[in-house]
Order: sequence, then C-alpha cells, then structure tokens
Amino acid sequence: MEKTFLYHYTSLSHLIEIFKTGKLLTSQTEKMLKVKKPGLWFTTNSQWEYSAFKRFNDGKKEFDLNTPEEFEKYIGCARLITNLNSLFVTFAKYKHKSKVNPLLWDKMAEIGRSKGADPSEWYATFSPMSINNLDIEIFENGEWLSLKKGDGEFNTDLFNKNLEKTFVFKKGKEMEEQMMKEAQKQKKVVEEAVEEKVEEVVEEKVEEVVEEKVEEVVEEKVEEVVEQKVEEAVEDKVEEVVEEKVEEVVEEKVEEEKPKSKGIFSRIKNIFRGK
Repeated sequence: MEKTFLYHYTSLSHLIEIFKTGKLLTSQTEKMLKVKKPGLWFTTNSQWEYSAFKRFNDGKKEFDLNTPEEFEKYIGCARLITNLNSLFVTFAKYKHKSKVNPLLWDKMAEIGRSKGADPSEWYATFSPMSINNLDIEIFENGEWLSLKKGDGEFNTDLFNKNLEKTFVFKKGKEMEEQMMKEAQKQKKVVEEAVEEKVEEVVEEKVEEVVEEKVEEVVEEKVEEVVEQKVEEAVEDKVEEVVEEKVEEVVEEKVEEEKPKSKGIFSRIKNIFRGK
C-alpha cells in the first residue's frame, strides 16, 4: 500500500521555536478560542497549503503572505512531513472529535476556501509530535530541500542561509545595530557625566583639604608667633622691671648710708669743738 504523506507548512522563525521545544504543538489559536480538543494540522497538498497564510506588517503596511515565495522573502518557508496514520482524522471528523463550535468549524472552511485551499485535504491529530519523528524541508528558489543530511544531522548552513536573507532577519539586524549604536552613545554620555562629576568632587575635596590644612598651618604659625612675641615682651618687661627695681634699691641704700656717715663726722667735729 502506497504511503500518503502529510505536510505542516510554517515559517523559519516558527521553526526555531519548534526546535526549542523539540515538539510540534497543537493550535494555539484554537486554544484561545476555547476549543476543547485543539488540533495539530497537516495537509496532503505537497505544493503548498493556502490556509497557512500569515498576516504581516513590514513597518509601512499590513498584508497577507499567501505563497511559499512570499514566505521565503519575508519570514522564511519550511514544512514538516509525516505519514498518514490512525492518529489523524479528516476535517469532517474533526468537527465531532474536537467538539468545536459548528460556527467556528464552518468559518475555518470558509476562510480556507477563500484563500484557495481545499478542506478535504486537511487532517488533524490531537497530540504534539516530536521533531525526531518528522522530516523537515526548506523552500529555496522554488524547490523543497531537506534540512537533514544523510547522517541525520541538520544542515545548519542551509538553515542559516535562508534565515539571513529574510526581511525579518535583516530588519532585526538593523534594529540591533541601531540599538548598539544608541547604547554606545548613551554609555559615552554616562561616562562623560561620571568623569565630570568625579572631577568636581575631587576638586571640591582638594579645596576642602587645602583650606583645612592652611587653617591648621596658620593657626599653628600664629600660636608660635604669639608665644614668641609674648615671651619677648615678658622678657623685656621683666628686664625693665628688674633694672628699675635694682636702681630704686641701690638709690634707696645709698641714701640710707649717706646720713649715717654724716653723723659720725659731725660727732667727731663736736668733740674737737668741745675741747
């Protein structure tokens, strides 16, 4: 019996998230819409699934990415491949298995058809799938190329080459460079401001230290001069007082001695006179 392949189409940016978790998860949109059993969707269309379109904004306008070529240009294009097995249900059976609101189920089919998709090609499973059980291909220049090498390792060169040529990668790189330039500019401004502040603080501190030191030196010098001057003044005064006192004492002594000498001579004279 011939195998039937199923394809899950996605972007390279989303494929990075799949690599991080190691799993292909069920629909986040259906979870937000409160679907009891969200599906993980595949299609039998080996060319492209038009219901996989993405709404995109390039910074100037908003528009839909509807083809693999548009995916390749803006967000990169990839697909994960598995075999149809009993874990999958058709879109018709999904309505009952998931217990989805019938109005939502009708809307899913309506939107898919409006984009050129065929709901009869859709299959869903209700559990996440490990990427180890899936083949992965990247759309490049109109061809689907396997991301896995013969030894099972991923072809990182193929992945990086296709990622780096996308609009989102280039735009992200531009923004990163602008942010780096802005960060360097801000860093320079901060460094200059810090340097200026440090200089101000250092100058202010030096001035305070110099003023304090000058005051100490002046006070010390003044004290020395005052002490020296006082000592000199005291010495001078003492000398004056001592000299003055000595003179007074000498004079006083001389005066005291003079009368005594005179009395003796007078008495001698009187003696001779008496004879």
